[in-house]
Amino acid sequence: MVEKAEKSKVDNSNVVHVAVAVILGDDGRVLLAKRPEDKHMGGLWEFPGGKVEPGEDIQLALNRELREELDIDVSTFIPLIKIRHDYPDKSVLLDTWVVSGIQGEPKGNEGQLIQWVEKGSLNDYEFPEANKVILRALQLPDRYMITGHFAEKETLFNSVSVALDNGIRLIQFRAHWLEGSDYLRLAQELSSFVQAAGGTLIIKGDFSLLAESWCHGLHLTSRQLDLPVKPEKRHSSQLLVASCHDKEQIKAAEAMAVDFITLSPVKPTASHPEASPLGLERAEMLTGVAKVPVFWLGGMSPEDTNLARQSGAQGVAAIQAFRG
Repeated sequence: MVEKAEKSKVDNSNVVHVAVAVILGDDGRVLLAKRPEDKHMGGLWEFPGGKVEPGEDIQLALNRELREELDIDVSTFIPLIKIRHDYPDKSVLLDTWVVSGIQGEPKGNEGQLIQWVEKGSLNDYEFPEANKVILRALQLPDRYMITGHFAEKETLFNSVSVALDNGIRLIQFRAHWLEGSDYLRLAQELSSFVQAAGGTLIIKGDFSLLAESWCHGLHLTSRQLDLPVKPEKRHSSQLLVASCHDKEQIKAAEAMAVDFITLSPVKPTASHPEASPLGLERAEMLTGVAKVPVFWLGGMSPEDTNLARQSGAQGVAAIQAFRG
């Protein structure tokens, strides 16, 4: 009954369904278009796309819009994120896909300026507010590893090393059984190790850790979302993350301006056997409520990544599944 009550609060009947294409070239650059000055939010850069007609297949809609705007077709479609954004005058559901396999030479059919941009330079361009979440999703991977229990430092570093070798680039250091100074010393050492391999280590702890130069991210517990003080990042590249289990916590996390959240437990999990799982339907509903990228956590495996992304999530987080 709780699930039905929550679900009834999500009303998309008056939301404009918009297909959005993050177009990747063969060299990995992204194609942006600049909105004409005389249009709504003119002068801002955007990812191409447009309104999906009722009953229209999303991939057909994307190619229709890309032909109209840029005179191209694409052949490869990978779901990135679904985000609802509420403007003062309307609400839109941005159904965003990474597309490639370009057929044709892109050109601005509507007189708009287009430009190929390196992924690392996207933050230098000014986008509509709704597109900023897409930027964050594009910069995040689809797998988030959480370190499990370890008795020896060597065991921890070996498991993280295997994950890095397997392409994992986003890792949370979880070691609640360690005392403060031991935890921080090990966290700092692991952070340097992960960064040297091109990854990002996110730690758990007090808001004050964000002031540490070696701290590249902080993962808040759901209890920390109730604290009256808001965390302050030391620099823009730091990531702020939160654990969420329901709609109220998602809203509280968004009020703290987090970069993404974990939603759990989606399935029964060995690490928290007492927790009642959300189930796939409710997890998808809560993901649709969120206005930041969402990683599904709890009983997740690498094989669930595509399911999560098809349901609008960024990807999956796991303790055991990515340890090698």
